[in-house]
Amino acid sequence: MTAMWIALAFAAVAAAALAVLLALTRPGARLSSSRGVRLARISRLSAGLWASWLGAHLRRVFAGRERRTRIDSARRKADAEAIVAAMGNMKGAFMKLGQMLSFISEDIPPEYRAALASLQAQAPPMDFALLRDVAERELGRSLERAFARFDAEPLAAASIGQVHRACLPTGEEVVVKIQYPGVADAIRGDLQNAAMLYRAGAMFFPGLDPAPVVDELRARITEELDYLHEARGQRAFADLYDGHPFIRVPRVIESHSTARVLTSEFVAGRRFSDVLALDQAARDRYAEILYRFVFGSLGRFGVFNGDPHPGNYLFDDAGRVVFLDYGCVKYFPEEMLRTWTSLVSAHLAGDRDAFLRLLVALGFFPADAGVDRDVVYDYFGYFYEPFHDDRAFGFTTEYTGKSFKLIFRPEGRFAPLSKVLNMPRDFVFANRIQWGVYSILAQLGATANWHRIDGEFRHGDPPSTELGRLDREHFARWEARHGCSGPNLQAGGPDHQGGSPT
Repeated sequence: MTAMWIALAFAAVAAAALAVLLALTRPGARLSSSRGVRLARISRLSAGLWASWLGAHLRRVFAGRERRTRIDSARRKADAEAIVAAMGNMKGAFMKLGQMLSFISEDIPPEYRAALASLQAQAPPMDFALLRDVAERELGRSLERAFARFDAEPLAAASIGQVHRACLPTGEEVVVKIQYPGVADAIRGDLQNAAMLYRAGAMFFPGLDPAPVVDELRARITEELDYLHEARGQRAFADLYDGHPFIRVPRVIESHSTARVLTSEFVAGRRFSDVLALDQAARDRYAEILYRFVFGSLGRFGVFNGDPHPGNYLFDDAGRVVFLDYGCVKYFPEEMLRTWTSLVSAHLAGDRDAFLRLLVALGFFPADAGVDRDVVYDYFGYFYEPFHDDRAFGFTTEYTGKSFKLIFRPEGRFAPLSKVLNMPRDFVFANRIQWGVYSILAQLGATANWHRIDGEFRHGDPPSTELGRLDREHFARWEARHGCSGPNLQAGGPDHQGGSPT
């Protein structure tokens, strides 16, 4: 359901910029952290896009049909590049938004999606001298002393930090993520602006209580600024999947990691765009791996890595998927997980009364909402369609597109739900991961019996595929090695800070 908020955010940003691009952050320069300055830049971007639209509109007046088509296409391409440059140079929350928009909805024009895709790993880099200063202060020594080799050219420029390849004095190849100077203050300003956006959204969705949504957004994204927190999450996942046959999590290098520098083992692999060129059988296999990692971690252990976008995946020569970036790791309360599991089971069993009762218990509707149970059941039924019935289901962009429209533009008998439907705090990032993964599976054109795979996680059903068998064997070995019945990632609750399975 975060698509509703993504759409609102996109409207605010994409109300936006071409003529003002030079007024935005100069590539490679320091970030502006002032909330007012960053909001003003978005406003100038909006003005620039408005001027771009007006200019194109005037040129179309006396143009023929083919000429009008070329004018419109050129404007969209130029505007998309301006928006991407702005998001990439501003970094922080706005760049995260751009990363999600690059793959999460087919409703965005192709010119925009193509430009936004560059934000997944190749945003405008920051001047290396600024990053060097951060790294050396954090590590307490020069890069030349800390590393045998350090490449000044970045591997990737992410939303919060920049990634460089290096070599330890031991000879081990590593990647080093260095946090942008000023990004913490910039994100805090962005989150204040986001709070205004969410409150504005409540005008269109009266049932929304924006405060818990904003609080959850602030808590999770603020955690991403602490690389020690990210290292704990990465270690937890690395322990769970150590030796796994088709899932790999890079090892953290503790000696070279601090609150603003995170060093991990280097893993070579292909990018998501390369996988899209493979045959359907290969894409289906990778899709099942993605699904098992995300929903298996959630269903079995109550935890997930909450930043699903194609730039966070690598595909190695051994046929494994390498999962990167653990800044946003969400731990769910056990009681909430039990209720959530019961909710899904009630829908799959066709128990409409129980389904509505559990929605109220989770906070989606107030007890006195007076909604029609059949309307609510059918509304949520479309979102459960991939795994509702025991049959193969193929993800398509048409399916995800209709899902988004149902969320933020419900029509017909579903329209009244927007007046009472709320977004519980614990579901803010749960829905982010669900729709993010669904959109990625749609790009892969993935087909599988997701119902049976889902049953493995929720009910402990027997493995339904060869990957399921290998996965089950891995966790049997994990339990034998650790001398316990299964990993416990819930020791610290939803704001768990330990990160190491016990």
